[in-house]
Amino acid sequence: MEQQTILIVDDDTSLRELVRINLEHEGYHVKQARNGLEGVAGVREHCPDLVVLDVNMPEMDGVEACAKIREFSQVPILMLTARVKSYDIVAGLDHGADDYLGKPFNMDELLARIRALLRRVPAVNRPLVAGGGEIQIDQQRREVLVRDAVVDLTPTEFELLVLLAEHAGTVLKHERLLQSVWGEDYARDNDYLKVYIWHLRRKLEEDPRNPRLLLTEWGVGYRLLA
Repeated sequence: MEQQTILIVDDDTSLRELVRINLEHEGYHVKQARNGLEGVAGVREHCPDLVVLDVNMPEMDGVEACAKIREFSQVPILMLTARVKSYDIVAGLDHGADDYLGKPFNMDELLARIRALLRRVPAVNRPLVAGGGEIQIDQQRREVLVRDAVVDLTPTEFELLVLLAEHAGTVLKHERLLQSVWGEDYARDNDYLKVYIWHLRRKLEEDPRNPRLLLTEWGVGYRLLA
C-alpha cells in the first residue's frame, strides 16, 4: 500500500516531534509546519492525506488556516487544541474541520482518530493511476498526465476519464457511463458516448485508431486499462 502523508501544523516543536515519532512508527510519512501560513502552503506543496492542525498559533491561527485550506482542498483535517469549549469546537467544525481532539491528549486516541478519518474520507489528493501507469489524474488540480505530458481535457472529458479510472480494469456499461456523466436523459444515447470516447482516445492513445488503453467491449461498454 502507498505510504500516506500526514502534515502536522503546530508551533510547539516538542509536541510536533512527539507526534511525528509516533506517526512514523505507524508507517506514515510526516511533514511539519510551524504556523497556519506554513500549514496552508504545506497543503499546497505536499498534498497530504490528512492534516493535524493546532488552533493557537502565530502568523495565522488554525481556524483561519482551516478555512483557507478548504478554499482549495478537501483533505481531512483533525483539529488539535487546548480550546475545548463547545463554541470553539463548533467554530473549528464550521470552518471545515473533520474532527476535534483536545489537549492534553492520549497518543493512542490521536492515532485511532487519524485511522478513522483516513478510512472515512476519500483520498481525493492521491492521483488516480491507470493505463498501465501511463495515465495519472490529479483530481485536486484537475490535471491529467499521459506519459508524463500534460493533456488538456474539457470538463466532460475529465469527468468521464475519472469515472473510467476509478473503475480501471472493469467494464463500465454504456448506460452507467451516460447516466453518471450526463444524467438519466442520456442513458440510451450511445452515439453521444462514442463521440466523447473518440475525443478521449485522440488525447490518450498513441494511435487512436488502434487503442490499447481505452478499450471497447463490443455491445457492452468501455474499459480503461488498469
